[in-house]
Amino acid sequence: MLKLSIACAVVVLLFASASTQNLPSSTTTRAIVRTIHIDQPKPDAPRYIYVPFEVASSTKRINISYNYDRAYGLNTLDLGLFDPRFTGKAGDMSGFRGWSAYRRSEVFVSNEIATPGYIPGTIQPGTWRIIIGLYQVAPAGVDLTIKIDFETGETTTAKPAKAKATSQSKIGPTSSKLTLRWVRGDLHMHTVHSDGDWTIPQLITAAVSAGLDFIFITDHNTNSHHAEIDNVKTDRKDLLVMRGEEVTTYGGHANVWGLPKDGLIDFRIPPRDQAAISQTVDQAHRSGALISLNHPFGVCAGCMWSYGKEAEGFDAIEVWNGSWDKADDLAVGFWDRLLQQGRRITAIASSDSHRVENPLGQAATHLAIRGGLSQTNVLRSIREGRAYLTSKPDGPGVTFETRDSHSIGDVVRVRNDQVIKFKIGVSNLPSPATISLISDGRVVQTFRSNAEGSSQGVELKVSHNTYFRIEVRDDSGTMLVLTNPIYFQLQSTPEK
Repeated sequence: MLKLSIACAVVVLLFASASTQNLPSSTTTRAIVRTIHIDQPKPDAPRYIYVPFEVASSTKRINISYNYDRAYGLNTLDLGLFDPRFTGKAGDMSGFRGWSAYRRSEVFVSNEIATPGYIPGTIQPGTWRIIIGLYQVAPAGVDLTIKIDFETGETTTAKPAKAKATSQSKIGPTSSKLTLRWVRGDLHMHTVHSDGDWTIPQLITAAVSAGLDFIFITDHNTNSHHAEIDNVKTDRKDLLVMRGEEVTTYGGHANVWGLPKDGLIDFRIPPRDQAAISQTVDQAHRSGALISLNHPFGVCAGCMWSYGKEAEGFDAIEVWNGSWDKADDLAVGFWDRLLQQGRRITAIASSDSHRVENPLGQAATHLAIRGGLSQTNVLRSIREGRAYLTSKPDGPGVTFETRDSHSIGDVVRVRNDQVIKFKIGVSNLPSPATISLISDGRVVQTFRSNAEGSSQGVELKVSHNTYFRIEVRDDSGTMLVLTNPIYFQLQSTPEK
């Protein structure tokens, strides 16, 4: 269980009841309204408050709205909901019914449907809790007004028909020889279930059009998209769609890939609390998922990583988020310093797409997998570092291997001072570029390539435990291709 330092304040409200209204279709509503003042939290103070309210057994639907003075961006309050199963224990998401952050000012849950980002289901009687996240609060504090409407009796909202479930566990033929083949995908994107404009069917269509083989849908701090992923009907057999979550804290973001159905990782982690983030990593691994540190130098409030530069236990780092910029250069430097320390942590790229103007697969992660295109094989290849990254799904292409066919992600046992022969090649470049071979944080060799591409043989002596990786950049310094390393381990050295 996570440290109790993430424990959050509980605001006990005595709501004033509004008049009861008789509505058509024998539905009755009752409303309660209250305004509270929220002070700016101190640096290490809790960043969440809970607002409890009572729900009667006859309730069929709960509508919640909230408003406050945004103060030109100085105030931003997030919104979520827990039902009576809530325990208050750090790390325990029992009773979670949804999260919309600051995206929506009005939400609802009912027995059969709910606002995207929220979970439909039985409206249990008892104490429910609105969770308010203190994303940004002005020095003077902010007044928050909450209104809750309860609908009782019969409701007229029909339950939407479920599409026929389709298996997402395996797509495409399975190779009996289990030879490596390259597939391309996008590991980070958002839908209307959090702060994106995409619907899930729109994402699927766009992903196939972009030539992607797999995607993870990683909405912020919710699992409401899981049911739709599992039930979406598609005749396409060339795209693997998988469940994820972007664990979005006020001290940095992390993607969790491969969650079980309805799985959810707690996001209520205080900034700079390294012990808490370590236990979040453990929680992700216990669920069978992988976890990646996202855009560690992102410029948005709360995006920059505050949990230390060790990234202990993380399986990957998102070093390339959308179009290449200075934050990505800093992320590559962060990742390479971990490689120099002997870590084998995978670099990945993704679009972080929220809408059509932010195309899927820009940037893209290419994985070498064995066998069929399945979640198991995708996660295994990420874990093993069998990945290279490109600015777009359809290229450029890269070859990086040794003469004896060791390739990206391999750990090669070598003798001291053994000469290694590399084959390095690129193709389909948008312009002439510089190819750099990098080891121990420094460029050990460069050569030029024209736009059509080129191939080069390189011989180097290995005298210590090390790694080699490739970067391809255009003349402005923008990254076009980045590979994960081939690792070299001296035979006399125990393998980590």
